[in-house]
Amino acid sequence: MKQWVTFILGFLSFLAVALMILIIILGNKPFSAVEKQAIDRVESEELIAEVDRAYVYSNSQTSVTVIGTDLEGKAKAAFVPSGDGEIEAIDLEDKVTAKEAREIALKEMDVKDILHTKLGMETEGPVWEIAFINKEDQLNYVYILAKDGTWWKRILNL
Repeated sequence: MKQWVTFILGFLSFLAVALMILIIILGNKPFSAVEKQAIDRVESEELIAEVDRAYVYSNSQTSVTVIGTDLEGKAKAAFVPSGDGEIEAIDLEDKVTAKEAREIALKEMDVKDILHTKLGMETEGPVWEIAFINKEDQLNYVYILAKDGTWWKRILNL
């Protein structure tokens, strides 16, 4: 009897882990497909030759930010809108870096954990979105303009 209970508990544990892995993989599949399409589009238009990273950035319109280097070796970012919109590409050489944006944004904040730092295109131009949890376990978003490092918007204590 004890062996059957051990077997059933082991089987259920294995099944739970397998289901969690399946859910994670299937849950990320739409993002992965959109990111792959954006990378292919940027490479086919020869805006970026070597891709470092790509991620989905959401504002009023969802887009994919592709960061890498062009044929000349200069750091670039391309913002690929969902659908057939026009791609916007910028040089990152004279822009605020992700590290600098985090330092600017978090200088005055009580940060417990940084969730992400993403570059995206807004109405004001390229911005760094820094999402973090503060000491009171509240979600915060801070937006820093990439052109000069000034504050654009803060969404605090969610």
